Amino acid sequence: MIEHIKNFPKHIQDSFKNIKEDNLNLEEVGKVVIAGMGGSAIAGLILKDLFPEMEIVVERNYFPNTPIDEYTLVIICSYSGNTEETLSYYDYAVRLTDHALVVTTGGELLKKAKSDNIKFHLLPKGYPPRSALGFSLTFLISLFDKEGVSNIDFECLESFAEESSTKKSEVYALAKKIHKTMPIIVTEEDLSSIGFRLKSQLNENSKMLSYNITIPEMNHNEIIGWENNHIDKKSFSMIWIHIGWPKNLERMKITNEILSNKVSHVAHLSVPDKVPKNLTSLFFLINYIDWLSYWCGILNDVDIDAVKSIDLLKKKIS
Repeated sequence: MIEHIKNFPKHIQDSFKNIKEDNLNLEEVGKVVIAGMGGSAIAGLILKDLFPEMEIVVERNYFPNTPIDEYTLVIICSYSGNTEETLSYYDYAVRLTDHALVVTTGGELLKKAKSDNIKFHLLPKGYPPRSALGFSLTFLISLFDKEGVSNIDFECLESFAEESSTKKSEVYALAKKIHKTMPIIVTEEDLSSIGFRLKSQLNENSKMLSYNITIPEMNHNEIIGWENNHIDKKSFSMIWIHIGWPKNLERMKITNEILSNKVSHVAHLSVPDKVPKNLTSLFFLINYIDWLSYWCGILNDVDIDAVKSIDLLKKKIS
């Protein structure tokens, strides 16, 4: 896993270099639906945050829960190509529109796409799905903003990845403080996908329970839950990610004061000034939280690559 995380900037570069001109007629598209599960869905969630001006719906289900018509672009994502829920979704959705695209490495999904004459984009094989985000996200972003991808500062990302691969790094120091806790991850609404990414990476890489919420919403409900007198301070940490709206910064400060006796550690992950404020910042945050989950896994002495419960569930349900 460490090499995949360290090579994350290279994944973005390689994906961008290998992108071919597509013939998707986006002028006819009114809505985008992205269907997938687990690591194959996260790129869609991030895309939704990146392009709020577009109607993007992310579906993680056996069947559509959103209207699909001839003006809908349906993107079916499954790294393995054999995800049960995604194959089912494909069968329901692609017959409803003339605009469909499959993103995969192969499997049954690729067979279906070829048989049905559906456009497809192949991802490189040999990666745990959660570590292939650089490839899938770069491709999806390029469909709508190829120029934005071309402006990424790869030297900046490579420098950070190299620095974070050692135990002298800032990321390792934070992991030492939170790896025995249940992290509560807080973002603003427009970065909820990044909070979800950290939650998921802590689940899979670090074998840690965690959850993500957004501010200001958490100040209208969750903060009351912390009033319970049986909460063990040692059990929880709070990770804020790139809070920027002035009122939310104020809310973060006050919330930290209120919960000072309820959590063992508080951190605010923000993008340094030296990182360009374009897609470089987004990929910086993604790589940061991937490193954080990696180092938490090392400190917890777990098999970072293994996902035994997922494998067992798939075996039993098949």
